[in-house]
Amino acid sequence: MRNIPVDISGLSFTVAGEPEPKIVDRATGEVKKDAEGRDLYVVPLLPKPNDDRRNPVINVTFPSIDFPRIPEGVQVRPVGLSAFYWQMNGRSGLGFRCEAIRPANEPAPAPAPAV
Repeated sequence: MRNIPVDISGLSFTVAGEPEPKIVDRATGEVKKDAEGRDLYVVPLLPKPNDDRRNPVINVTFPSIDFPRIPEGVQVRPVGLSAFYWQMNGRSGLGFRCEAIRPANEPAPAPAPAV
């Protein structure tokens, strides 16, 4: 599966709902984990500007050690946002994931120097 980096330099993101754990098995309530063993969560984000009036909200998956407390309506910055194409059981779509969700007013880390 190929991850496509998303350039968010011209966008702002508003939290459009409560974060929820990404569930592996609804019967047991088991939460999906990333390769490092952190629980995965999904949060709906409203990117602006957005010219797609049909479904402007994107669901972004991200890892967290604790249950994330991200209130609805807050502006955030998805760190390392990438898109990927998925296909399963005759269905397909575009998904989004990021490394972390940070407050929008928190400065972005400086890029690594070129070697």
